[in-house]
Amino acid sequence: MLRFIDSLPQRDRKVFSYEAQMTRLEEEIQRYKKLELGLYENFVEGIINKAEYTDFRENYRGLIEEKQEAVKRLKREQQDAAAMGSQNRAWVQVFAQYENVQELDRRILLALVDKILIYEDKKVEIVFRYRDEFARAMEAAKNYKDCPLPAVG
Repeated sequence: MLRFIDSLPQRDRKVFSYEAQMTRLEEEIQRYKKLELGLYENFVEGIINKAEYTDFRENYRGLIEEKQEAVKRLKREQQDAAAMGSQNRAWVQVFAQYENVQELDRRILLALVDKILIYEDKKVEIVFRYRDEFARAMEAAKNYKDCPLPAVG
């Protein structure tokens, strides 16, 4: 199962291309810049008055700024996704390292257990490291439609 999870395409959880989105936004920015440049010509030629020129220019500048912020956000998301992908591979490697453990020792405990909680009623709760990453990976593996889940056992 760990090999299957590690083989899933990076960012398969959301299949979309950051590069394509950023390219589309850059094209929109260039289009709005051209429209903004054309406004002055329209103003000089008397096609639009000064108030219209100012309103349109501010509108285009707002749209340009909005698209530039979206590009910055997508770049941050892309970097986060890349970082998350390498973190995902790291936890899979830790799990794989202890795949066929027969006996629990200090090293394994430190690698796989975040904390152990002991309650007054003598109930014990073990909180594992990478539990969130494992749960997300299992959900992604269940939802992965192109490849059936491998047999476990």
